[in-house]
Amino acid sequence: MAEKRKRRTAEQARNEILDAAEKRLQEVGPAGIRLQDIAADVGISHPAVLHHFGSREALIEAVITRAMAQLQEELIAAVGTQPVGEQAAIDMLERVFRVLSQRGYGRIMAWMLLSGHPAVKQEQLGAVARVVHARRIEEHHARGTKPPLEDTLFLMLMAALAMFGDAIAGPVMRQSAGVPERSARRFRRWFAKLLLDHLDRMPS
Repeated sequence: MAEKRKRRTAEQARNEILDAAEKRLQEVGPAGIRLQDIAADVGISHPAVLHHFGSREALIEAVITRAMAQLQEELIAAVGTQPVGEQAAIDMLERVFRVLSQRGYGRIMAWMLLSGHPAVKQEQLGAVARVVHARRIEEHHARGTKPPLEDTLFLMLMAALAMFGDAIAGPVMRQSAGVPERSARRFRRWFAKLLLDHLDRMPS
């Protein structure tokens, strides 16, 4: 207990609270989150958690915001460094899927949205789309063509909605379609190729 009562800066305390809340969210989901439990995990008082975040919902929103910001940074970095191609598209979808499905953020975001709370910050997806669009412009420049930004935004929106839907209802929808669950990764590879084929051509 003495170790848990160490002095922390405000930033350290916030990060430790966010880490503890993220772990609890993945274990019990938003409905099972209790600020008293998170305070005990970090070794601080319940009022201290409220001091930093104000409410349970605000804390959950902060956890989502941090995760989405990290994902945004990863995607932008990947777009800027990876060669344009099928593998890059697959890697991007897999990154998004890991966060939304395997780390549970899709269900957490759905819970927040249905509870009337924002789940993602404005322009997070748009920032990634603009970096993708810049690479797309480079690819089309030699052909003397210039795809519209709206087309890239729509494409990225479709990809985000597909991965969000997969995280929430993928197994059920695959069962309904008669697609075995072992095909889930192949579906994402197929979808990545579909997106890449569209990126490569001019929209009509």
